[in-house]
This record gives sequence, structure tokens and C-alpha cells, in this order.
Amino acid sequence: MISVSNVSFSYDDGTPALEGVSLDVPKGEFLCIVGHNGSGKSTLAKMLNGLLLPSSGTVTVAGMDTADNEHILDIRRLVGMVFQNPDNQIVTTVVREDVAFGPENLGVPTEEMAVRVDEAIKAVGMESYAESAPHMLSGGQKQRIAIAGMLAMDPEVLVLDEATAMLDPMGRRDILRIVRELHEKKGITVIMITQYMEEAVGADRVIVMNGGHIVMEGTPAEVFRMGDELRAIRLDVPAAVEMRELLLKEGVADCGDAMTLEELSESLCRSLLKN
Repeated sequence: MISVSNVSFSYDDGTPALEGVSLDVPKGEFLCIVGHNGSGKSTLAKMLNGLLLPSSGTVTVAGMDTADNEHILDIRRLVGMVFQNPDNQIVTTVVREDVAFGPENLGVPTEEMAVRVDEAIKAVGMESYAESAPHMLSGGQKQRIAIAGMLAMDPEVLVLDEATAMLDPMGRRDILRIVRELHEKKGITVIMITQYMEEAVGADRVIVMNGGHIVMEGTPAEVFRMGDELRAIRLDVPAAVEMRELLLKEGVADCGDAMTLEELSESLCRSLLKN
């Protein structure tokens, strides 16, 4: 679906953000890209639908080069972006109209657009707010509307660039639940950019960035086994992973690759019962 080949990027002041980054994202994958601030992960995200173009190397979406102006609208139809601050993506005074803004600009026929809008609002659980004013909503609700606006454009890929960063823990859980349901039920390819390691637990694959490079890659279990390496680049591991490391170090129990508190609890009980 998306191919990034030997991409480097520097900002106008000469500051390098990416150096020789390559990765492929197959259709239907749930990919999580993690890294601390300044690691290059958000710059990479903006490359995926042509908001930024590589200084060198190529980015292709469904075989279309993002540097080719003839394909940029098609690329942006395929790849929807949701950013950190939902206020930057809300453009009207009524929720339903805001969700309709994208497909309307794509020239979607009125009847089809109405169906798309209703389905998108339902997908994010905001039916009762369809006629509300967006500015009256909470941060989490606004982010749901931003996601609905992207869904109404019928993308094949959804890129979330730090989309939960401004939300409280409950708001983050809600957005993650919605995104995972969209991935599982609709088969949407999801690329989540985050510095919250807990958000990577349910991903198919995790890519870790540091200093504009990809420094680790694998399943969540594989990446979280490298706790010391992650901490060396100022990243934490999920709380359950940190606890399982401590239990193993103190000789209490080996909880395998448990990554959530539920998995840790079950694994710990099994381990203790054996003893």
C-alpha cells in the first residue's frame, strides 16, 4: 500500500529530520511508529500523503509517487490524516456539516455523501451530537469528529499523527478502541504515530525511530523485550512490561511476553500455581 524508499528530509533551515528511511506498509496492517519528540516520526507521517516531499528518496502510495502532482489528489483520497489538535481540522459550525466537508470537496454525489456522513458519525459513536456545534464538544469528542471526517472520504489508510496526545487517559482509550474497531471491521490500514508505548501493544508491527532513523522494528512482543535499549533513547515500556521485568529480575516469576495488566495477572497466577 505504501512504500518509503531511502527517504531523507531536511527543513528549510537545514535541520535534518529523516536520513535514509525505508519501510513498506502492506494493505490492512496496523503499524505503530514510536519515538520521542524530535525523532522524525511526525515528519515521516506527513510524507505518507504528500504534505511533505522527500529531499531525496521516494514515497509511493498504491504505486503513485507523492512527488507527482498529477496523483496528489488521488493519494490524499487514499490516505486520510488525523492530527494532534482536532481544532485545526474542524471547519464548520455543525458536526454533520463538518464531516461532510471532505467528501463534498471531492465531488461525492449528494445522496452518497449523506450515507457516508451518517455511517462515519455512527462509526465513531457520535450520532447524538450530529447537529451539535463542534466547539461545544470535549477534546475526545472533537477528535472523534476529525476521524469521522476522514472516514467519510472513504480512505484505505488512516494515519494518526499524535492524535491522542492532547487527550486524557480515558479519551485516549476511546480513540484507540474506535481505531482498532475500524481496522478490524473495515480492514482500514492504520498507521499510528505516538510516544505512548501502551498504544503500540495491539499493533501488528512497531517501528521505533530515533534521530531520523529507524532503530528497531518488530512485533510489540519483540520490541518490548528490548526494554534497556528503549530506555536508552528516552522511551518507556508499558507498565505491565516494566512490572514483568521486575518480577523476573527478582526471581518471583517468569511472565513471558505479557504486555497488558490482564495478561500479566493471568501469567503471574499460572506461574505461581506451578510453584
